[in-house]
Amino acid sequence: MFIKNRSESEELRVLKALNPRMDLAEKQKQYYFNLKKGFEGEVMFDGYLKRILIQSLILNDLLLEQNHSHFQIDSLMISQSLTYLFEVKNFEGEYYFDGDTFRKINGTEVKNPLLQLERNVSLLRQFFNSIGFKIPIEPYLIFVNPDFTLYQAPLNRQIILPTNLNRFIQHLNNQKSSLNYQHSRLSESLLSSHLTRSPFTKIPPYEYAQLRKGVFCHSCGAVLEEFRGVILTCKKCGRHENTKEALLRSIEDHRILSPTKKVSTNIIYEWCGEILPKPVIRQVLKENYSVSGYGKWSYYE
Repeated sequence: MFIKNRSESEELRVLKALNPRMDLAEKQKQYYFNLKKGFEGEVMFDGYLKRILIQSLILNDLLLEQNHSHFQIDSLMISQSLTYLFEVKNFEGEYYFDGDTFRKINGTEVKNPLLQLERNVSLLRQFFNSIGFKIPIEPYLIFVNPDFTLYQAPLNRQIILPTNLNRFIQHLNNQKSSLNYQHSRLSESLLSSHLTRSPFTKIPPYEYAQLRKGVFCHSCGAVLEEFRGVILTCKKCGRHENTKEALLRSIEDHRILSPTKKVSTNIIYEWCGEILPKPVIRQVLKENYSVSGYGKWSYYE
């Protein structure tokens, strides 16, 4: 049972909205792409976790603090006698272990995910002790991308490769598990300790007036230049998108990037680059948001 579902972090949502609207520095853009790909990998793993049949409590995207150290948990599964800690990686390409060093096939060193997993296990164990729970932790490093290859992998059952995922889920389903009140208490303690804002966010400074205005293609990020009824077509990649869906996405981007700015028909008309008629914008706002105020002073929440 999923107790805490996964959703995009505030940082990812802001960067996704900013990406087509300003020129991110190369490092910022790479950071955004890595965040996006990581989230996609975690969602992919959720598809496997949905096949868990035994009694369990699954919590995703936990940000905890222990002894002034923050640590992020991709997925945690509480069963009868074990807590499974899953570190999910959406790496693509060829990698290998060189002792305690983790490298791409071209020799480039990257952060060793096993060391990251060990750190999370240590901090989680300390966290459990601090709240009065002593339940064993069984950690796993999960590689989900089918285009990932690992050479010289250590003989470590903690590492689950894409080709082993189905067998791994079957292994979990073969375990006996019956939950009680104590398991629920543990999940409630984890939820109440979850931090909603990360201290490590890397959002670049921006000003509303400097952001590009327009409706942007959901596929390639190009600006959509023409309004032709219920369908918008991207001239760059040819993707078709429903006008209402594209407009709703643009409105949400505005709310994410300018949370204190009131949403009105005129504001969204300007935000969308003045390509969508105001009656269309007004109708979509009325159907999906609550109106406050009257006449030209009305706005939507």
